Amino acid sequence: MRLITRFSHHFRAKFSLLRSLRTRLGLAIGGIALVLSLFASLIVGHTVSDQLKVNVGDDLADVAYQMTDKLDRGMFERYRDIQIISTLNAIRDPKSSVSEQRSLLEKLQSTYTDYAWIGFTDNQGVVRASTGTLLEGKSVSQREWFIKGQKAPYVGDVHDAVKLAKLLPNTSGEPLRFVDVAVPVMDLENKPQGVLGAHLSWKWSNEIKESLLRQRTGSSKTAFNLIPNEEMFILREDGEQLLGPPGFNAQPQASALPAKSLSLASVKAAQRGLNSYMIETWPDGNTYLTGFARSAGYRNYPGLGWLVLVRQKIDVAFAPAQQIQQQILAVNLTLGALFAVLGWVVAAEITNPMLAIAAAAEKIRLGNTGVKIPVLQGKDEIANLSKSLNRLVHTLIGQEQELKASNEQLQLELVERQRAEESLRQSEEKFRQLAEHIQEVFWISDPQANEILYISPAYEQIWGSPCESVYANPESWLDAVHPEDRECANAIQLGFSKGSLEKINPQIYNIEYRIIHPDGSVRWIWSRAFPVKNAMGEVYRQVGVAQDITERKVAEETRKALEQEKQLSELKSRFIAIASHEFRTPLTAILMVTGMLEKYSEKLSEDKKHQYFSQLRSAIKRITHLLDDILILGRAEAGKLEFNPAPMDVVNFCKEIVEDLQFAAGEKYQLNFVAQCVGAEYPSATHTCLDENLLRHILTNLLSNAIKYSPEGGNVQFDLICDYKSATFRIQDRGIGIPAADKAKLFTSFYRCSNTGKISGTGLGLNIVKEAVELHGGQITVESEVGFGTTFIVTLPLQSYTKGLSEGRN
Repeated sequence: MRLITRFSHHFRAKFSLLRSLRTRLGLAIGGIALVLSLFASLIVGHTVSDQLKVNVGDDLADVAYQMTDKLDRGMFERYRDIQIISTLNAIRDPKSSVSEQRSLLEKLQSTYTDYAWIGFTDNQGVVRASTGTLLEGKSVSQREWFIKGQKAPYVGDVHDAVKLAKLLPNTSGEPLRFVDVAVPVMDLENKPQGVLGAHLSWKWSNEIKESLLRQRTGSSKTAFNLIPNEEMFILREDGEQLLGPPGFNAQPQASALPAKSLSLASVKAAQRGLNSYMIETWPDGNTYLTGFARSAGYRNYPGLGWLVLVRQKIDVAFAPAQQIQQQILAVNLTLGALFAVLGWVVAAEITNPMLAIAAAAEKIRLGNTGVKIPVLQGKDEIANLSKSLNRLVHTLIGQEQELKASNEQLQLELVERQRAEESLRQSEEKFRQLAEHIQEVFWISDPQANEILYISPAYEQIWGSPCESVYANPESWLDAVHPEDRECANAIQLGFSKGSLEKINPQIYNIEYRIIHPDGSVRWIWSRAFPVKNAMGEVYRQVGVAQDITERKVAEETRKALEQEKQLSELKSRFIAIASHEFRTPLTAILMVTGMLEKYSEKLSEDKKHQYFSQLRSAIKRITHLLDDILILGRAEAGKLEFNPAPMDVVNFCKEIVEDLQFAAGEKYQLNFVAQCVGAEYPSATHTCLDENLLRHILTNLLSNAIKYSPEGGNVQFDLICDYKSATFRIQDRGIGIPAADKAKLFTSFYRCSNTGKISGTGLGLNIVKEAVELHGGQITVESEVGFGTTFIVTLPLQSYTKGLSEGRN
């Protein structure tokens, strides 16, 4: 019975405790804090874990990319070394001694000890000179590097040593493996001289791998400063293993794939040129996080498509993430328990006064007038307290709302500021990554302090000088500028000089100039700079870009040379075709007439003979005219066409030419000549000078063309307009006209318009006219419309008599 009574008291005590406001409030606060802590730990732990996994994967992918980049850069250096050596006279000159060539090759080998062997062969594949005299006098004509190296620069993939396996020292006990580099060698007359080849020891790749992994092992940038414990593989493009961890077996014994060949999803992705990571199971049955990348060459080195894999076991790679999750969970559980205790304490502080006031009020309600409100006296005080409490609660609520609004505004401002700071940080990071990976030089300077604030690493590659030299001396870059371009480049100073760029002609911001690289090569640089203004419109920074455009310049020169060669070839073909046709026609006429005179001279009448002789003279005159045009054009192109002005009567001279051409043209054509001359000196024109011979070529060709290209006949209008300064000759016909597409090449040698048809001509006349006009210092223009005729306008400056004589003597 006592046991039942004790249990009943204990149950009532427990139930009463649960009904307590303090207990319920404390349990509610503690429970909510604990649940929120657990929920937060799960979210934060999962988020951090995922981010760490992504970071580890990106880190492995970056290691793979770094390895491919180091391999490509290393091969580029060797590729460039062999090409540079092949251009030296000691190799190209057939008279160079074998010892001199061997010394040069051994010097190259000493500068980079991973060259296992370097040799120079003749065109038959016999080694002429080599490092250490190895294989000298031996034939390598069947080797792939010699066969392909005769035609173009060649880089061969990794292979086992053949002839050199027994000749070179090998302390490692492993088979010697080489990478071949070969280039054709031309002698001083640019004829094939032989092949320069080199065997690069494959041990070089293992050294790069060990160096990279050592750097990561000693670096403090790895997650939680743990040893990466990574394994690296180098594969051929087809997946065959070239380099891997010691004792690694690429395939299980039951696999049908060839030895050392990896068949993984990461290999296939790398073969497609991707650079990323993935989780996959390897042939040993373990799951790894694998980063991969594919080499793509560097500059003019095309690359061999090597694949690089970097793997790390999942339990090692993701161990930091699991550790983070455990730590976050432990911290949040501790905080939840602490909040529960604090909730219990706070509940007591809140409920005790309320319980005391409620107990006192309850006692007063029951009629116990002796009970007073704690700390207060009398009923009036209770009323004042309740009113004060009501006013206080009302005031506190208002202040709480204002405080809440203020807190929300501050929170929004804080979030916005954090976003702005994060955006600025990301922008700066993107800018630095962009500036440090582009091939152009990017710089920022302070024009007031004459100080370089930033210059991208591409400066070292293009100028061949360290960036520190520009930071120390902002004008040191000018030392490499070609002397002929220094004045032009100095005008812009790459924005390094003091003062505002706005005070300089904006055209100089966009300039091209040459620099001399430390290796002696000349490079073309395109540079642009511009000012950056602050909110007040003042220039406080200068930025610019400099780009190596040597390849574009070389391509432009090559294109221009090819275009000139093509034009010369077309000119030669046109000349042969036109000249042969123009000579054949009068020569045929001469042969026919002379044959008739020879056979039938006694039977022919005097009129018939006179007709034949007239045909002979016409044919001979035509040949003579053609030869004269060719000779004049030749002298003009050689710069030997003379300009000899002399006093002349321009009006009478034009009348004589018109009369001669009118007689030759016949009644079908009507040449109308009109002269309009100002001044008392005309028409005699005794105080002006022109070259009569050149003027005759100008007018004769233009009037003859007006007649020739008006096959239906008609009027040819010839106007002469003179004043004290110039003479203008205007010749207008109503002939076939000139197509718009032909006007651009109208004054080109041997060029004939597309609508001339069977009308004979050489295409020399207008070219001679242009040369004669330019010797006078004048100009010629043309207006034409197909089917409506053509107008040529020649304007020649008139010279004084004394000036003309002086220039004629010169």
